[in-house]
Amino acid sequence: MPSGVERRVYSRMRQLLILLLMLAVLPHRAIADDVVKVVIFGGLRPGAVNGNDLALLHEVLERTQRDYGAYKVQPLAENISIARAVQMAIDGRLVNVLTAGVGEPAPEREMIPVPFPIDKGLLGYRVALIDRQNQDRLSRVNSIEDLRQLRVGQGTGWSDVPIYEHARIPIETTPDYRSLALMLLHGRFDLYPRGLYEVAPELAAYGKGYPDLAVEQHLLLHYPFCEAFYVSRSVPRLAARLTAGLERMVADGSFDALFAKHFGKLLADLHLHRRVVIELENPFLPAWVPLKRKELWFDPARLP
Repeated sequence: MPSGVERRVYSRMRQLLILLLMLAVLPHRAIADDVVKVVIFGGLRPGAVNGNDLALLHEVLERTQRDYGAYKVQPLAENISIARAVQMAIDGRLVNVLTAGVGEPAPEREMIPVPFPIDKGLLGYRVALIDRQNQDRLSRVNSIEDLRQLRVGQGTGWSDVPIYEHARIPIETTPDYRSLALMLLHGRFDLYPRGLYEVAPELAAYGKGYPDLAVEQHLLLHYPFCEAFYVSRSVPRLAARLTAGLERMVADGSFDALFAKHFGKLLADLHLHRRVVIELENPFLPAWVPLKRKELWFDPARLP
């Protein structure tokens, strides 16, 4: 017959087993919060998380607390390369949410894309940095045929490169992002197209050192493209949470309101309504991108 001590040990083990079984069948949100791990890149570089990305992420998480529970954003501020950040996000331990232009091979293969253009497709609208002495010549460019007489500059491996190549536009690439402005001013190429929210910060960063660097005033290049959240496969629930939160923001109007808050003045300062729009095809766009949902996309024709 078991002793009193043995009975107490057996009872305690039985209680623990029952507790573990209860935890196993409880909804995930009842026992664990979401820890959102993002990398904050130091300095100016393509792919860096911007203020709108972080504000949007916060709003999405706030709007899903009732269904998914509490959350914690855990930033990783390290001076690492984009490639390293992607590998860390795929691994999912130190980073589990990545902001990236759609179609990047590694995130597309190894992560869960959230099917939503978080920048409303602004990354597909391009205004160029130029040598200011070339503005008159560029003001006479009015078609894709005219554009093919020029050369554009981009970073090696950027998602934009195959789009220009597909359009038969001559292109010069370099793995050294910081050298592109200098290459432009040395005449290696004629235009350095940048996303609408990239061009002003880059001009501010490099303009003092390169006084001939300027924003081109005549052209607006466009191809279907956008920025999206990619989530590590280790946390599929988080991908569902971000999708649900973004849809709620669209439904209540807060997505458009946040977009206007962050980008309204920037877009007005670029005078997009005065520019000649040259459309380029993007046959490399992933099939999951919701192009047919017009309410999710920026349209310069709708600017006041």
